[in-house]
Amino acid sequence: MINAPFARECQSFLQRICCSLGLKTLYLSMRWSDLSNGYDQPKPRTWDMASVRQIEANRRNATRSTGPKSAGGKTRSSQNALRHGLARSAIGDPAETANFAVAIASGLGHGVTPASALALARSKLALLRLRRLRQDMLAGLLADPIPAGLKRLKALERYERYALAQQRRALRSLGTTEG
Repeated sequence: MINAPFARECQSFLQRICCSLGLKTLYLSMRWSDLSNGYDQPKPRTWDMASVRQIEANRRNATRSTGPKSAGGKTRSSQNALRHGLARSAIGDPAETANFAVAIASGLGHGVTPASALALARSKLALLRLRRLRQDMLAGLLADPIPAGLKRLKALERYERYALAQQRRALRSLGTTEG
């Protein structure tokens, strides 16, 4: 069904055409309901859906692109988004961390659990790595001061706050208040 304002506009348009053509009446072969067929209802969006051929082609392509197969390729692709490695949970050499944890436990002497000594060792090593990286970045900025270098330097604060929070938790679990 056609809406009333649209019907009036169409009727006035047709009357103007008839007058301009010098006709008294204009005979149409269609009725108003035929003119309005489909205008009131939204058309189905067929372009959003993939055809059966497209779905089959997508499946065939997916079987060919499954990522690297060799160990070397997997190792290379695992480093694709690596920038500095500070967000990884296990940074550095596990043997170095274990040796440092043993040194912490023996230095503190009183009932230190291996888990709390290991947590403290991880946080201390993370802080050392961050400070070393900051020194390198500052030396690079002295040689070539660029705004992007300052932005990267500021981004280190996030990782340092996280490492300091880990250190506080580890010290709390030891029962000491040393910093």
